Parts: sequence; structure tokens; C-alpha cells
Amino acid sequence: MASGKKSATYFRDKVFSTKGMVLTFDDIIVKPGYTKFHPDNVDIATKVGPFTFRTPIFSAAMDTVTEAEMAVQMALLGGLGVIHRNCPYSKQLEMVKKVKRARSFIIEDVATISPNTTVAEAIKKMAIYEISGLVVVENEKVVGIFTRRDIPYRKRPDALVKEVMTPNPICAKVGISREEALEKLWEIRKEKLPIVDDNGHLQGLITLKDMKPQYSAASIDEKGRLLVGLGCSPFLPKNKSDLAILKEIDGHVDIYFTDVAQFHKDLDMNGTRQLMETLNNYFVVGNIGTFEAAEHILTKANFPEDKFIGIKVGMGSGSICTTTIQTGVGAPTLFATAEVADAIQMYNPKIALIADGGFKNPGDIAKAFTVGADAIMTGHFFGGCTESPGFVDTIGGRKVKVYRGMGSKEARAVGQFSLDRYNVGEGGKKLAEGVSDYVPFTGPVYGVLEQLVDGLKNGMIYAGAQTLREMWTKQVGQITYSGRMETGPHDLLSR
Repeated sequence: MASGKKSATYFRDKVFSTKGMVLTFDDIIVKPGYTKFHPDNVDIATKVGPFTFRTPIFSAAMDTVTEAEMAVQMALLGGLGVIHRNCPYSKQLEMVKKVKRARSFIIEDVATISPNTTVAEAIKKMAIYEISGLVVVENEKVVGIFTRRDIPYRKRPDALVKEVMTPNPICAKVGISREEALEKLWEIRKEKLPIVDDNGHLQGLITLKDMKPQYSAASIDEKGRLLVGLGCSPFLPKNKSDLAILKEIDGHVDIYFTDVAQFHKDLDMNGTRQLMETLNNYFVVGNIGTFEAAEHILTKANFPEDKFIGIKVGMGSGSICTTTIQTGVGAPTLFATAEVADAIQMYNPKIALIADGGFKNPGDIAKAFTVGADAIMTGHFFGGCTESPGFVDTIGGRKVKVYRGMGSKEARAVGQFSLDRYNVGEGGKKLAEGVSDYVPFTGPVYGVLEQLVDGLKNGMIYAGAQTLREMWTKQVGQITYSGRMETGPHDLLSR
């Protein structure tokens, strides 16, 4: 823990759950504290397994929130985008590949094309991968570069790549340093530098775009590529072709997040153990909402210690979630965080806790960290961003975007991809546990994330916490309905 010895019910005592209370973010307030550090020195970095995130905020695995574009921006800004699974495995693979290609010193998964391919096919491939050029390869050797600049002014559908490509491009050998690559790109006045081995076989690609200064807070792997998360079923695919694609996905994704409404079930835990034994990457499991569920997972699930790095908590708190209304069962995120945090500190403090859903204001994020969170996950704040999937519409003169729960009938109508998020078997697939609606269009995610980070940092300053772990030690108090009204704008003409 941050400092001093904590009781076995430390976080639960804070929110009175040991007395049978189930409080939400609106029910508490963080008490002011003594601040002895300079505001510029507030540190919101966090760790989840072996990964460090300069921004402890993740975008949710929802099909109206996180696909490749959102995941790229979240990672560049220091957080993490968790791509949804409400689509075929082939599309999931395509999306995680896009994130890994987006920013990296050396691109290993290079998009290539044959010299005998038509220009039309090359243009189509560049559009699919959202890239500006292709390496032309014949018999595994680099023979040219094809970029948008090589597209003929007079379009000829039957023109071949070899007729218009830049032939015999200058290449670099495996092992070139960043500094050497920059110097070579300047020397040849080109934007792409293929990397080859001693036999001239393609091994990678360096682009001028990726050599530009990195975002200072970017979440990157050991190869300088952006980190990416993926929501996953708790079960292995039933057919061999999907399993083969999942194993290919495994070579690109960094963290899997089991995408289940209530994970504390034998079927889900056994299935996830099999997933962990089959795949090579790290797992955050969830969602759960009680001390008992966390205790069971930490002591009896027998997950491989080298792959199990986190637990995601909260059930029924999302603004588009109706699970608690439909079933009578739930665990608001504040309550769930405190419950699970105590279990983690008791049994395995190395496990990270991600508080998921229910955030309405930046101040709610600060509250989550006072009750034991290591990071938070949200869809509500990001559903209206430029980078979220979907189109900007106009309703009543106001720009909006569609935002829907993964248990809504609209999300389920997409296909069979995530029905096991709520239940297994025919009996659990008919009841909608979410809604679909509109949220205001909020512009680029950069501006939204900046506000959330400012709110978190200012909350830490007022509470007297220089780091997120110090937020764990800060005190909270229960607030009445009238007290909550007083903390917001009031006694105004419009309110």
C-alpha cells in the first residue's frame, strides 16, 4: 500500500460497504488535504502488469467507442484503447494491426505488393490499410516502392505496379539505429526506407512519419510501437479458422480484457484459463463487483501468474447499461472498486484494478482512485469524439453521435460475436441489458482527455496527493442529496 499498515477492510470501510451500504460516485466526496508539493509535480502514471501508462484512462471495448483510430490516439496520449469484439476475428486482426503500424521506429508487418499487380489493386490495398505506400516485393526481395505519387495522372485500370513504381529503392541493413536512419532518409530525400537482410529479403520498413519526435507520454512497447488492448470472449473460438486468426491477433495485441458483464462464473473462469494457456499475452479479467468474487479469482482460479495482470470491476453503472434495472443485480463502480481493492491488497498486490463505467464527471475519476483503482475505463466520455466509430449527425441543430450499450438490441443485431458477454446458452440471449441513444459530438479525443486529466490532477492537488498511490490514503465522506446539490451550480436564473 502507499504508506502505513492498512486494515483488511481499509477501502471498504471508506465507503461503508462493511456496513451493508452500496454507494455510488454521487454519494461521496473526497476530503481536502494538506498539499506540500508543487502542482507541476503531480504524477498520474500507473502500471498494469509490465506496462506503464502516463495517463491512467482507458477507452472501453464498445463498438461505438473504440476501433483502431481511437486506440491509436489513446495510446499516443498516454492511455490505452481497448478495441471491441463485436465483429469477426478478421476485423479484430485488421484493427490491432493498424494500431501497431501507426507509430513505430521499424514497421515489421510491412504491407507489400507484387510488381505484376494492377495499380487499381494497389490503391485499394493502401485505402484498406490507411497507408501512403507499399513495398514492391518479388521472390521476397525488394524491387520497388509504390506510393500515392506514383499513381498515374491518367487513370488506367489495367496499368501494372511495375510500370509506375520507383524501382530499385535504396535500402538499409538490419540493425540500423534511429540516428542512422534519420541521416539516410535526409540523404536520399525519401520518406520510406526498406530494411533488408544480407540476402536482400525484406525485414521491415522505416518511414519519415514514424521518425518524427514521439509523443512524450505515448504508451509504447519495447519496439516503440503503440500499445493496444482487445476485448475478448472468455472462450476459445469453436472453429479452427477463427482460432487461427486469434493466434495471429496474439502476435499484435498487448493486453486482452475479458469482456463479460459478470465474470464470477465457473464457465467463464475455466474458459479464460484455457485462453491464457493457449495465447501468449497478458490478461485483465472481469467484470466483477465484490470482495468474494475477487478472493475466489485470486486464490482458486489458478490463472497462470505470468499472464494474469489485472481485474476489471463494476456492473450496471454505465450510462447505457440496464443490467441492474433488468435483473435487479449490480455493483456500482465505486462500491466494486473498494470491495475488490481490499481483496487484491490482501492476496496479490501486484494485480492491477481497473474501475470500469459510471463516470459522469472528471471528479468521479479522482474518487475512483481514493478507493483503490490503478486505472479507469470509460465509454461515456469518448463516445462523442471524432475518433469514435460512426458518423456525426444533427438533431435539433445539435451535433451528435450514436452511443450504445453492448447489451442493447442494436449491438446484438450485428451478429453472434459477443452474445456470451451476458450469458451462455439460448436462455440468456433475448433480454436486452443496454440502450442505444445519442451523445453530444465533443470533437477530438485530445480535448476530452485533457479535461479529464486536468480534473484528476486538480483533485489530487486539493486532496494533497502527489501520486495515484497517495490518493489511496486520502479520506472520503458520505454526502447528502442536499449537499450534492450545493456542490454544483445553484441559485442561478437558469438553474
